[in-house]
Amino acid sequence: MFGRPGLRDPAFLLCARGFFMLDQLRQGARGWVSKLLMALLVLSFAIWGIGGFQGYRADTLATVGGQEVSVQDFARVYGNAQRSGQQVNPQQILSAVLMNAAIDDAAAQYGLGISDDRVAAEIAKNPIFKGPDGNFDRNRFVNILANAGMNRDDFVSDLKKQLIRGQIAQSLGVGLSLPQPLVAALYRLQNEERTISFFPVDNTAITPVGTPSDSDLQTYFDDNKDSFRAPEYRKLALLTLDPEAVADPSKITDEQVAAEYERRKPSLTQPERRRVEELRFDTADAAKAAFAKIEGGASMAAAGQESGVEVTDLGVKSKAEMLDPAVAEAAFAAALNKTVAVTEGALQPSVIQVTAIEPGSVPSLEEMTPRIRKDLAVSAARDHVQDLYDKVEDARAAGDTLQEAATKLSLPYSVVDVSADLKAPDGSAVDVPGAAALVKEAFDSDVGVENSPFRTNAESWVFYDVLDITPARDRSLDEVRDEVVAAWTKAETSKRISDLADKLFERLKGGASLATLAAEVGKTVRTAEGVKRNGTAPGLSSNAVSQAFAGPQGHVANADGTGDDRILLKVDRVTAPAFFAEASDATAIQSQLTDALEKDLLNTYNQQLLATRETSINSAAYQQLTGQAQTR
Repeated sequence: MFGRPGLRDPAFLLCARGFFMLDQLRQGARGWVSKLLMALLVLSFAIWGIGGFQGYRADTLATVGGQEVSVQDFARVYGNAQRSGQQVNPQQILSAVLMNAAIDDAAAQYGLGISDDRVAAEIAKNPIFKGPDGNFDRNRFVNILANAGMNRDDFVSDLKKQLIRGQIAQSLGVGLSLPQPLVAALYRLQNEERTISFFPVDNTAITPVGTPSDSDLQTYFDDNKDSFRAPEYRKLALLTLDPEAVADPSKITDEQVAAEYERRKPSLTQPERRRVEELRFDTADAAKAAFAKIEGGASMAAAGQESGVEVTDLGVKSKAEMLDPAVAEAAFAAALNKTVAVTEGALQPSVIQVTAIEPGSVPSLEEMTPRIRKDLAVSAARDHVQDLYDKVEDARAAGDTLQEAATKLSLPYSVVDVSADLKAPDGSAVDVPGAAALVKEAFDSDVGVENSPFRTNAESWVFYDVLDITPARDRSLDEVRDEVVAAWTKAETSKRISDLADKLFERLKGGASLATLAAEVGKTVRTAEGVKRNGTAPGLSSNAVSQAFAGPQGHVANADGTGDDRILLKVDRVTAPAFFAEASDATAIQSQLTDALEKDLLNTYNQQLLATRETSINSAAYQQLTGQAQTR
């Protein structure tokens, strides 16, 4: 049940160094993945009462049972959490670290371990460490760890602990089962179908709003002035240190490209493929007899029919893809449409015929040169990222501006004016490395402050300075007249549609028919059949579907449309499905509920591991690292 423990439970997903180790390697993934992980972190851990800290080394932050958490390890975890782009509560990070220590202590008591071969295999299959050819690249592995500021031994140790923790998860939840009545109830809820009659109330049903008067426009502007304020802008100097950006393909020689081409050639080659038809027999004599009939003019099908054997189409395959080596050898030696008897060394005596040939191919050196040259340039740039990083830091320490450092080192440099929502003063989107996370840091900084480099992913950095700040301000009506007219028109249109829909809905509730009401606004009633609770139907918004399931048969609703329009609807029929435990929907529900139960069980078990172990915190070290007092 717990074949994927690292993906099953927040405790294992997020408990300290395993998650943060990978997060340090993938700082660029700040979208929905990092948000989800941080949300799970917030939801997964309560704050446990913990004792004081006495008699331990100054470099130890905490002890849990027989496990110690070093100050250095916590600082690394906490630092990476801060760089994740999300709000970080240090107490929650501490709770995650303590949980991991409790699990490690339990693993030590159970005598759990993991082989070095298994750890090596996990590293080798990690896509982060694969080169352009899709195989593990040792140099890339070393460079990524170096750029991330990680020690190889620490990385391996962290991964080993993560895999050992997974063994504990795998031992829990075996044999869990759910009551079938619960599954059946959820199945019926999910698969109930409804027939819905409806019509839209949109801008064609109202009198056009026309052009606003000056007084209407001024009133609307005064009431919504904050919506038209000019936001604060920051002028940012950006020096980008990224292998893709600093790579110089012109420095890659033709000899290097040719050597790499030869190295990749086997993986680039598309082998010849052939379509083969086959008659299979129990004995070699039967195969030879059928072959003789075909040689005499009979077709493959006719010869097979006389022998009670059907022609099998083996499909279009390369020689290596064919299961029977003897058949493969014969098929790839045969001429097109020539029948061949395969009776020696075959898994099963047969007669074959090649009916189509797709020639093999390999892209030429000339075709592959641009791609290979770029790949080699990027790979070479990766090797020098850390060196360039140090040179930029040295230049800044010597007093150089970012522009001066970029010029000296021939690195990409740009200046952008950007608001907190990544817009330029003209309203266009601004493409900033690191996007919202970097801009957030910049808005927390100030002019003249030397900022720490911002990591955009495992290999890339952005050095940035705030050059100037343009404060937010109120705009005048004349500055934004067109925007205000558009906003007023939209708001007034929406209001009139809503008012009309409300009046029609009151009459619908009073017994007026949909057809009568629809005709009054120039609409016709449409019907959607077989609509499910989480389903869709043409003409119905998601809110309309939701509203249609808010009452019994005969239920009426005034629902949101897909824009400013409204949808008036009535539920004509409700159909409850029969329950079949073997149905795919039923098994999916059972699987989801079982997963949820497993998560609860594992989370409870993890909390119990920590609660039953003596835990001590070095409060002074914690406060020094986080700036906050440790809460009990």
